[in-house]
Amino acid sequence: MYTIEGMTSEGGGAVAFPVMTLAFKIKPSVARDFSLLIQSCGMTAAAFTIFWMKVQLEWNSIIYCTLGGLFGIIFGLEFIDPHLTPPQKKIGFVSIWFSFAFALFLLNRYKNRRTFTSIPGFTPGKAMVLFITGVFGGIFTSFAGSGVDICSFSVLTLLFRVSEKTATPTSVILMAINTVIGSYWRAVMMNTVEPITWDYLAVSIPIVAIGAPMGSLIGTHFHRQVLAALIYILDTVALISAYAIVKTNAVLIGVSVGIILFGFAFFFGVTKLGEWLLKKIEARELDA
Repeated sequence: MYTIEGMTSEGGGAVAFPVMTLAFKIKPSVARDFSLLIQSCGMTAAAFTIFWMKVQLEWNSIIYCTLGGLFGIIFGLEFIDPHLTPPQKKIGFVSIWFSFAFALFLLNRYKNRRTFTSIPGFTPGKAMVLFITGVFGGIFTSFAGSGVDICSFSVLTLLFRVSEKTATPTSVILMAINTVIGSYWRAVMMNTVEPITWDYLAVSIPIVAIGAPMGSLIGTHFHRQVLAALIYILDTVALISAYAIVKTNAVLIGVSVGIILFGFAFFFGVTKLGEWLLKKIEARELDA
């Protein structure tokens, strides 16, 4: 799990949250706090490895998504998370990111699609897109312990056509910053982290401190299609597990299906918009 934290855009929280809530029946609030705390350790360790290896990063995404994520996670912790029930958090989390994985799968059917190492032709409008992405990612992180990393990854790959090789380490840096902020807000400002969460953290730190940097190291040697395949597997397994374990009703199932369908439509639209932007870039290159 902790090797995945440093290896893919879906940090350890994307694995820890569904495993703890679905398999071990741990309260979502505890799982969320644990995800924040453990990633604040693991992701920062992985970030050090990324900086040390001088891996290509998309700094515009790091700056503007961080600013948006700062607002999003605080707003979500204070005003959104308290109003969601545990089943809603579990099903909502896996439904949102399954739809993203499906969209990424559709995009990667084009094996030789053009990708960039950074956002081409960066403008204030693209900065605003990244800021809004950070806001929503911070809100998702506030109730699931993971979100800004996947949101950033989805916008970078689907909309701006940045390679997964760049988007993945960028998302790791983003999540390191966001989880430190979230951990501080929960533990210090709200002072509501349950004691058992600290016990889980204590036994996990020695593992994550090694596993996450190792994941970042391994990830730099994998093809972007391999990293994408890991995302497909993680999100599909999480969705199937959620439906098998969580006690659902007609309303919750309807909401889940609605989220997935809306997510398909949203990410498909983002993908098509990315195609349009790519055509504009290529047209400018031909004119030049």
